[in-house]
Amino acid sequence: MNLYHKLAIIPLLLLSQFALAAEQVDKTISSPDNLRLKVTVQRGEVKLLPWDKSEIQVSGTLDELSQGLNLMQNGNAVILEDKMPRSYSGNNSQGSDLTIMVPKSLKLYAEGVSANYQLRGLQGDINIQSVSGEIKASTLVDNVTIHTVSGDINTEALKGKLELESVSGSIQDNHSIGSVSYKLVSGNLTANSHAKEVAIEVVSGDAKIELNEVSSLKGQSVSGDLDVSLNRLTSKINLDSVSGDIELTLPADLNANININGGPGGDINNNLTSDKPKKGKYSPTSSLQFQMGNGSAEVNLGTISGEIELKKIK
Repeated sequence: MNLYHKLAIIPLLLLSQFALAAEQVDKTISSPDNLRLKVTVQRGEVKLLPWDKSEIQVSGTLDELSQGLNLMQNGNAVILEDKMPRSYSGNNSQGSDLTIMVPKSLKLYAEGVSANYQLRGLQGDINIQSVSGEIKASTLVDNVTIHTVSGDINTEALKGKLELESVSGSIQDNHSIGSVSYKLVSGNLTANSHAKEVAIEVVSGDAKIELNEVSSLKGQSVSGDLDVSLNRLTSKINLDSVSGDIELTLPADLNANININGGPGGDINNNLTSDKPKKGKYSPTSSLQFQMGNGSAEVNLGTISGEIELKKIK
C-alpha cells in the first residue's frame, strides 16, 4: 500500500473511532406519580419535552468521554445522569446530544457545566442551573428558576413565579406572565414582559425593559443603566442607581405621585411634564416632586452620581 492510500485511510479510521465512541442511547422507564426528576449532563445539547405518556424516555448519543447513562428510580424520585470522568477537557461539540421526553407536570432540577438546555411546555417546580451553557425555555408554567454563570438565557411565554439570573451572560425574556425577578452582574437584560410584579438587580450590566401593566416594579443598579418603559401602573415603582442612569418612559395619562431624589452629583431631566427639578440651597443635590392625575399610584426614583430622565410614551 503506497503512502497516498495510507493517508486516505487515516481520516476514515478516525471517523470510525468517533462513531464508536459516540454511543447511542435509548432508554425508557415508567414515571411515578408526583415525579421529581434530577438531570445531570455536563456538556452537550439537552432537550426536555413533554408528552402524554407516564414514562421517561431518553434518546440520542452520549459524550465521547461518557462512562454511561444512569437512569434510576427511588420512590417518586428519578435520577438521570450522564456519568463523566472527574476531570476532562473539551467543548460542547464533544458533548452528549440527548432528547428527554417527560410527563408535562413534574418537579425538575437540571444542571450542567457547558451543557445547553432547551425546555418547552413543562409545568411545575422547574430549576435549571448551568455554568457556561445556554438555556432556552418556552411555555413553562408555575415556579421557574433559571441560573447561569456565563451562559445566556432566552425565554418565551413563561408563566408563574419566575427567577432569571446570570452573572456575565445575557438575559432575553419575552412575553412572561406573573411575577418575574431578573438578576445580573455584568450581563445585559432585554425584556418585553406582561408580568404584573417585576424586580430587577443589575451591577455593571444594562437593562432595557418594556412592560405592559405592573402593580409593583422594583429596580436597583450599580454602575449599570436601567431603561424601563411602562404602559400602565396600578400601584408602585421604586428604582435606584449608584453611578448608573435611569430612563423611565411613562404614559401621559398616568395617575401617580412622582418623587425623585437626584442625590449628590445626580441630574434630573423631566420630559414627561413641565415640572422642573429643584436644587438644594446648601448642597449640590436636586429633587423633583409632582402629581399626575389623581395620584393613585406612586413613583419613587433615586440616584447617586447618575442621571434620571422621565420620558413620555409616544
